[in-house]
Amino acid sequence: MIKDYISIDIENPNSRGNSICSIGIVVVKDKKVVDEMYSLINPEDRFDINNSEITGLEYTDVKDAPTFKEYWKSIKDILKNNIIVGHNITYDLTVISKSLERYEIEVPTFEYYCTLKLSRRFIETNSYSLNSLCDFLNINLEKHHNALEDAKACQKIFEYLNNNFNIGECNKFEFENKLLAKLDSKLATSINTLYGIIKGISCDGIIDNKEIEKLKSWVEENRIYKQYLLFNRIINKIEGILSDNIITNYERIELEQLVTSINSSKMYNESTLSLQILNGILDGITYDQEVNQKEIDSLNLWLKQNDYLKDVYPYDKVLIEVNNVLEDRVLTEKEGKYILSIFNEIVHPDLNNDETIDFNGKTFCLTGEFKYSTKQEISKKLQELGAIEKSGVSSKLNYLIIGGVGSDAWKFGKIGGKQAKAQELNEKDANIKIIDEDSLRI
Repeated sequence: MIKDYISIDIENPNSRGNSICSIGIVVVKDKKVVDEMYSLINPEDRFDINNSEITGLEYTDVKDAPTFKEYWKSIKDILKNNIIVGHNITYDLTVISKSLERYEIEVPTFEYYCTLKLSRRFIETNSYSLNSLCDFLNINLEKHHNALEDAKACQKIFEYLNNNFNIGECNKFEFENKLLAKLDSKLATSINTLYGIIKGISCDGIIDNKEIEKLKSWVEENRIYKQYLLFNRIINKIEGILSDNIITNYERIELEQLVTSINSSKMYNESTLSLQILNGILDGITYDQEVNQKEIDSLNLWLKQNDYLKDVYPYDKVLIEVNNVLEDRVLTEKEGKYILSIFNEIVHPDLNNDETIDFNGKTFCLTGEFKYSTKQEISKKLQELGAIEKSGVSSKLNYLIIGGVGSDAWKFGKIGGKQAKAQELNEKDANIKIIDEDSLRI
């Protein structure tokens, strides 16, 4: 009979399975509960709507919570030195292991009992889900999908099994990192942006220190996705090339051959995928805040090769401006500064951070994930101020308000489809004020 163990449960913010947004732990010594631990966790990752509906947790709930890297210090000895009990516990242990890998923390070997497997072995019932087993065994489950409440319920199920059956020896969990070959569709943006960045920074044959910083920045922003085989390969290769902070001509060629663009997706159409590349090219060209002849000629060639994007923003704007400065085929210093300002407006648009904003009688639309309040809370406050919410962007919209967390489902990296639409309409004489969350002040 097992007398000492811990029961755990975790909740996830999304479907990727390598981050945690809450954890509950019940500590049992000599068959008595001696401690309970619960914490929200800042997953440093996105929240999927489906997960939030199940757990009731959103980014605003966990933004001030410790990260798993920080919280691990307080629980690592408990998990390493005790038998772990959980319902379908190998899933929880896999997520914990992947979360540790994200932070480059050594993953220990765990000892465990799985109440799901044990229940299927010893109990005859119609369903083996946690809540169904609690109903069958008359165990009170206060709030399903609250990590601590689920851990407490699981502990009681284990006690029933432990007291009534010979459950045998515990199992060992040794994490084997199996990289995922199938890519999350939302991550096409990251790959196409990198493809464009590399084209943008290397088209003049030189990659300087500022452009090296741009590559490092992409690596840090996307390190979270190393569980995918493609990202793992790309990031390891870039880090190897940048290890001495020098990119030789041979390494520049290696970079150019490192990434191929993603041209088909269940989530994005062909035009959107190409615009992701264009956004990356412009980002790469502008990062050192200079535009030279080779860069503008290379961009002009790409624009001609992708002329099927005609009538799509911002392709048309870029094409018109590039044609204007290359009318005599020579980019002057003045033209270089002008075209740089145009590219900056597209890739890093200025937001209308007005000190006072009058919402009374005005229309607004919310986009992205928000840091300080939920969309519902913000919408309610704005409507109390007399504003009218719209679900989409049109020329009649007064304010587009962008969440401070953003969204990795956005079409163009840090710019979503709604913001791109607003920028396009403003080019056609609309007057949509684009505001970031920090400037909202409500």
